[in-house]
Amino acid sequence: MKRRGGLAALAITGRSALIGVALALCTLIPAAGWSQQIIEPHQPGWERWFKLDWEAGEWRGHPVVKGYLYNASPKTVGDVQLLVDALDAGGGILAQKVSWAAGSPMAPFSRRYFVADAPLVDIAPQQPASYRVSVYSYSEILEPRGRGRGF
Repeated sequence: MKRRGGLAALAITGRSALIGVALALCTLIPAAGWSQQIIEPHQPGWERWFKLDWEAGEWRGHPVVKGYLYNASPKTVGDVQLLVDALDAGGGILAQKVSWAAGSPMAPFSRRYFVADAPLVDIAPQQPASYRVSVYSYSEILEPRGRGRGF
């Protein structure tokens, strides 16, 4: 059996140590929050068709946002999802959560009451200074025989 000696053995040991350090650093990335990506609404311009009137609250000991979602469009919409951002005092996003606005399709120019879970902040001891609510996604429900028009 041949034994490696000198510089060759040192190079292999050094490379193994470098790989070990790199793997250890990779495990720290999620803990540092570097892997979080900001979620944006799927349909930009949703503000043209929807209005939100909400407040922060609590339900069974959990933070929520609750209020009304207004369909200000001439179309029937369904499958509405809300994006709730937990914000720090400077307006930075601490955490995000997407929730369904429960209920049947929304008729044109109607409103719907909603209660959505607020995101939990993983960065202790920070607590949200405020929340921001937006429409994450929705679908248009066409009239019978496909006579509906897009927004």
